[in-house]
Amino acid sequence: MANSVPPNNPEMDPLDVLGARLNKAKLGDSTAFSEIYDQFAARIYSFASRMTGSREDAEDITQDTFLLAFRSLKDLREQDHFEQWLYRIARNEVYKRQRKAKFKPDSLDDSDRGFLRILRSEDSAGDPESRMLSAELGRKVKAVFDSLPVRYKETLVLATLQGMNYEEISRILGRGLSSVKTDIYRARLIISEKLRKY
Repeated sequence: MANSVPPNNPEMDPLDVLGARLNKAKLGDSTAFSEIYDQFAARIYSFASRMTGSREDAEDITQDTFLLAFRSLKDLREQDHFEQWLYRIARNEVYKRQRKAKFKPDSLDDSDRGFLRILRSEDSAGDPESRMLSAELGRKVKAVFDSLPVRYKETLVLATLQGMNYEEISRILGRGLSSVKTDIYRARLIISEKLRKY
């Protein structure tokens, strides 16, 4: 049985490969959609995990996101914006779970160090005093991140951890560019003010 799209064809543009997979998936080709899942699942899981602070909820949200995406694929108008469309579905699933109070909102899993690595450099080989100060800073960064309003947190996660630009974030959140830029600026300002002494 042949693969629906050659996975490593250097002559095909990645958007063309995705477009071909989307077209086949729209016709009900589960193999093509499985390839789409493989391409995007880790990113959606990472977003959900950072927004919920729960691996279990992130796994459920990821599965629900792709199930909803598969069912709604026929409604996708702009295939070039598939990833942003997928993030919007994931974001809606996060908020749905928050409304149902299935997890504590605005939490960050202690074992998730991705955000901390970005905001500070970890030096496990440093002297004991440096390690103690680094651990204290890590706890403070987590507390500050936990205290951010969800609106600021989601823009910061998408920009800093998911590496998206303002336009992509704007499409995902359904807000204007200036609103997204303002939220990212305010989130960073809050963090820098609260961590000033460090």
